[in-house]
This record gives sequence, C-alpha cells and structure tokens, in this order.
Amino acid sequence: MFPRTFALSAAIAAAVLLLSAAPAAAVTVDPAPSSSSAAQWSVAPATSTGPDGRISLRHTIAPGAGIDDAIAVSNLGTEPATYSVAPGDGVVGDSGAFDIAAGDPQDSGAWISVGGLDAGTLSLAPGETRVLPVRIDVPSGVTPGDHPAGIVVGVTRSSDGVAVTNRVGVRVHLQVAGEIVPALQVSDVATTFTPSWIPFAPGVVRVETRVENTGNVRLGALAAVSGAGIDAAALAGEPAELLPGDSATLVAETNAWPVFALFGTTTVRPVVLGDDAFTAPGVVDESFTTAAVSWSGLAVVAMLAGGIAVAVVTRRRGRRDVPAGAETPTPGEATTGSAEHARAAAR
Repeated sequence: MFPRTFALSAAIAAAVLLLSAAPAAAVTVDPAPSSSSAAQWSVAPATSTGPDGRISLRHTIAPGAGIDDAIAVSNLGTEPATYSVAPGDGVVGDSGAFDIAAGDPQDSGAWISVGGLDAGTLSLAPGETRVLPVRIDVPSGVTPGDHPAGIVVGVTRSSDGVAVTNRVGVRVHLQVAGEIVPALQVSDVATTFTPSWIPFAPGVVRVETRVENTGNVRLGALAAVSGAGIDAAALAGEPAELLPGDSATLVAETNAWPVFALFGTTTVRPVVLGDDAFTAPGVVDESFTTAAVSWSGLAVVAMLAGGIAVAVVTRRRGRRDVPAGAETPTPGEATTGSAEHARAAAR
C-alpha cells in the first residue's frame, strides 16, 4: 500500500509541475489623454507674421530681465468664436502629461502677459488667425532653474445648465539663469508578490518606486528591476516627467520565482527631456525585499506529506495487529512434525 500511495502522489505532483509555465513579463504605461477641442482651434508659437513651427516658447532669462515673443491663435471651425486667453503655471497632471493649472498663477505664469485681448478674450471669425504679443518679465531674486508655465486658449459652452470649458495650450519652457542642479531621489519602494495558481510556477512581482525631483530643473525618470529569482525588467514607454519639487510613482511588473523571499534592486535612471541642455545625474539604486511564497505549491507538498504519513501509519498498524506466534508453518515443518508424532505413537 505504501509504495502505491507514494507513487500515485508523486505522479500527481509531477503532472502538476509539468503544466507550470512562466508568463511573459509585462510592463504597461497609460497613454496621455488627447484633447477633443484641438480640431476646433489651435494655438502655436509665432512671429509677427504667423506660426513659425516651434512647439513651445523656450527661453532662459536672467533674474530682473525680460523678453518678447508671440503666439498665433486660429479659429479652425465654421462659426465665429470667442476664446478666453490666460497664462498659467505649468504642472504635470495625474495622467503624467504636462498641463497648465487653472486659476490665478502663483509662479512663472504671473510673469507672462498677453497683448491684443479684450478683457482677456479674443473673438475670431471662421478660418481667422491672429498673432498676439507675449511679454515675459522675470522678477529679481528668483531661484535659478526651471519655472514651467503656459498660455491657455479656451472656450466655455453650456449644455443643460452645465458649463464645460475646453482648452488648448502652448507650453512655455522658462528657465531662470543661474546654477543648474539636476537631481532625483528615491523616497520609497513598495513591493507585492502575486503567486501563480500553478504550484511552484513563477508569479508576478510588482515594484512601485516613489521618485522625487530634488533639483531645480525638470527630469525624466525610468525604472528597472533586477535581483535573484527575478526576471530583469525595465519600465517601458516614455519616461515620467518630473518638474522641480514633483514626485511620481514608477510601476514595474515582472516574473519572479516563489523562493520564499525575494531580494532585488530598483534602479532609477534620470533622463534629459526634449531640448534641455545639461548632463543627467547618475542612476539611483534602492534595494527591496518581499515575501514570495507559492501557496498552491505548499498545498501540494502538504498533501504529499499527508499521504506518506497515512501510508506509514497504516503499515505499522497492520504489523501490530498480527498475533505473536501465529505465523503459519512452512510445508517442510508440518511434514517433519507429523512423522515424529507417528513414531512416538508406535513406541
């Protein structure tokens, strides 16, 4: 009974293990949302004659100095329209895309003024384009580095009593001259391991790395994960943009073996974005540890151990149930005994 029980349990475990398969590592990055209003009007950097092909207003200005530029606003629709035009502070939204904060600007947005407006609005006929002068004046004593901003052109429409504002903006890459200090810092690493339902097969480890921009210029950030028992993986897609003082969570998921405890490293690589001109700082490494247990595998081991224990107990109990001296004599022994008994009776 014992050999058959053990063989059957081992065969079941072997069959389960043969079904084990490691799924491919996957890293996903959410796409930036698109603006449905872009087909109705546009705003772009310009010279006095119209749009000039630039994608943003980019300037480095000393504290206390100023500069002139321009934007062109075009009505691409078939109806006359009135647009609100306002500068604002630059921010990175929850989606990871650059945005321009609503409301009164508190930083560089307050240094920008736009001319050619009527109480902050601009009316355009269908197909009309108008160039608006832009003035940027940097106050004295301002901290060197990036001070992102933008200019928003929007339209507010009401439907069923609900006002909806669609906005299109042009980015202002504004840097105040002075010492440039690019720096990223890892502030926290959180890890979780999700085991596979297949015993002893690789599960998925999810590593969330919280990164802060502690310098004074924007930086991109990419993360990579490595370690014993972990399939090396890097965060795919575009690097996350961090403005000075910003933080973001970089998420990477990859395969990892259920070795009870995973010891790994998350490596953050700073990236210089766009046309920014400086040298990126070095990579930042941070170690992590997380439990990695195959619960289905432990269940298989427990069942095997239970089967073996039952077989051993059953065999020992069967031996104890046989009475002492009750063994059946062999045929030779029975014949010899009968002959001796016969001779004794004859005497």
